[in-house]
Amino acid sequence: MAKDIASLFSGCGGLDLGFTGGFIFRGQDYSRLDTNIVFANDFDIDAQTCYNSNPLLTNDGVECLLADIRNVDANDIPNFDILLAGFPCQPFSNAGARRGVEDANGRGTLFAECERIIQAKINNGHKPQAFVFENVRGILSSKMPDGRTVPEEIIARMHNLGYNVSIRLVCASDYGVPQKRFRVLIIGIDEELGIGEFNFDSLTEIVNRYNIPSEHYGRKEELVLGRILQGVEEAPNHDIWQFSPGTQKTVDLIGSCQHGIEAFELFHDGYNIDDLPASCFEGRSWKDIPYELLTPRFKNIADHPQQYHAPKFFRRFAFGEICGTITASAQPDKCGVTHPIENRRFSVRECARIQSFPDNFVFNAIPLQSRYKVIGNAVPPILGWIVASALLNFLPNND
Repeated sequence: MAKDIASLFSGCGGLDLGFTGGFIFRGQDYSRLDTNIVFANDFDIDAQTCYNSNPLLTNDGVECLLADIRNVDANDIPNFDILLAGFPCQPFSNAGARRGVEDANGRGTLFAECERIIQAKINNGHKPQAFVFENVRGILSSKMPDGRTVPEEIIARMHNLGYNVSIRLVCASDYGVPQKRFRVLIIGIDEELGIGEFNFDSLTEIVNRYNIPSEHYGRKEELVLGRILQGVEEAPNHDIWQFSPGTQKTVDLIGSCQHGIEAFELFHDGYNIDDLPASCFEGRSWKDIPYELLTPRFKNIADHPQQYHAPKFFRRFAFGEICGTITASAQPDKCGVTHPIENRRFSVRECARIQSFPDNFVFNAIPLQSRYKVIGNAVPPILGWIVASALLNFLPNND
C-alpha cells in the first residue's frame, strides 16, 4: 500500500521529488516510489510557484499551498503516513546570528509546528508512522534557553509523542549528489510498530544496491564538476545571474582554474580519474589574488591568518573536484558558485545539476534571482530518493 506523505516547508520540492521518484538524472533512473504526496506547503510565493510549475510534483493532483504553517489547522491536512519537514534553517546556520530558538522572527521554533500537527493526528486516531526532519549542521550546536541543544529538544519532544528517533550528519556527496553539502537528518519511527530506530547505514545499502555515485562508496568520478557540467548547455533554463561590479572584479582577479577549458574534454564517458593531471584538482580562491591587489578586507585577513583561520572566500572549484555547497544567496564569497574557467556565476541549470535536479525540472516560472534562491534552499532530490527508499524498506507494508 502506498505511503501518504505530508510535506511542510516544501520549498520548490526537492525533498518531495526525492520521496516521489520517477525522474532521471544524467542517465540514471530514480524510479517512481510507492508514495503519494497528499499535502505540501510553503509561505514563500516563489518556492510555491516553482513547485506548482512542475508536473513531476503535481501529476498526482496535489499542489503546494501558499500559507504560513502556523496558520494552518491540522485538521485541514489530510491524514498521512510520513511527515517531511525541512524547517527554515536560517536561525541555525553557521553564517547566521545563531540565535537558534530565540530568533526574533520565530523561525527557530517552527519545528514545534511539526509536533503540533503530529499530535493532532495522534489525537484523531491517525498516528503517522514516521517523520523526516532536515536541517543545516549548525542546528547541532544551537541551544535551547535551558542549555540543551535543539536536536536534544526535538528528540525529547518526539519521544514524548511515541517515536524512536535517530539523527545523523550526512554529506550529500556520499549519496549521489555532486556537492559537498552537509545536512542533519532526524528520522522518527512510531515505537508502536515495534521495529526500533531507523538505521542510517541503510542509506549506504541503497547507494550500493542501485550503483549510485558516491564520494566514498564508489563512482566518485561521476560527481566531479567536469562530469556534471557535460552537456549542460543543451539543457533548458541556462540563464545566468550576473555578478555585481565589485564581485566581478574580484572574480576576474582570482582568475580561471589553471587546467583551462581544454581539460573539460578529459571528462568523457568512461574516463579514469586517476589519469587526470594534477591541475584538474586545483581550485582557486581569494588567496590567488596578488597581495597588492587585495581589498582592505582581504589584506586584513591575509595579515591575521590565525585570527581568521585563513578562510577560502570566493572558492572556485576545479573540474576534478566535487563542488561545495550551493546556498540560497548564491554569493561567491560564501559558496562555490563560480564557474571553474568562465568568470561568471554558475547558470540556473548548472546550479540545479549540482543540487541533483533533473534537467526537466522547471525553474523559469519565477524571477531569475529567485531561481537561485529556491535551488540553494532545496534538499537535493537524489539524497531524498535514497532516504525515501531506505525508509520505505524499513516501514511495514500494511498490505
